[in-house]
Amino acid sequence: MSEGRDEAGRKRLEKVHITDSLLPTGSLFEDLEDFLNRAKKPNGKRIVTILERMLELERLTSPIPPEEPMIAALEWKRTDPKKYEIHWEIEKQRAFLRRELSKYRFTPRAEVVMGGRGRAPCEWAAWWRWSSGRHEKHVRMDAGEALQMLLKLVQIGYLNRLRHCLQCDRWLYARFRHQEYCSVKCQQKHYTKTPEFKAHRRQYMRQRYQRQMGSLFPRQRRTRASK
Repeated sequence: MSEGRDEAGRKRLEKVHITDSLLPTGSLFEDLEDFLNRAKKPNGKRIVTILERMLELERLTSPIPPEEPMIAALEWKRTDPKKYEIHWEIEKQRAFLRRELSKYRFTPRAEVVMGGRGRAPCEWAAWWRWSSGRHEKHVRMDAGEALQMLLKLVQIGYLNRLRHCLQCDRWLYARFRHQEYCSVKCQQKHYTKTPEFKAHRRQYMRQRYQRQMGSLFPRQRRTRASK
């Protein structure tokens, strides 16, 4: 009997997790973009560095087959120097990432949010809160919330949706997989620098000049004929 009750309890525990301090608002991604582009304090800049290292690790590890161990095996130094070099670089990046992440501390919080009318258990809320109270007033998201967003994106495989705009180099969150610009304005401005646009522009100007000249000379011929 007790084993059955324990199993029921374990199943309920599997469905529960301690939430973070992020509010499920519709502006989470916009707030994260704003934080990455405008954070000025050390904690904020460290988040940008963490993101850059995470993306570098993603770039390094993406080509590695799933069955290949994620270690810099010493035997590879002799048998496959290139593989060893790649994995050694991964080890260095992972060590740096662990060191930077260890500088952040989150405190567990628990509060009663609703009574039970004497007939049911009270309802509690439990969550993790970033221990530092420092907040940059010009951005809505703090460093702890930004870090939690990065970790959530890692968990769902969307980290590489954070990238630099090809035109202005600002951080953006790609709403669709192939998005490369933070705005239509940047997309159009970047296109004007491409060889295709320049060739199209040269052809347009050439045709425009020919039309102008063609419309000018007939008038000159008609003027001479009238004289």
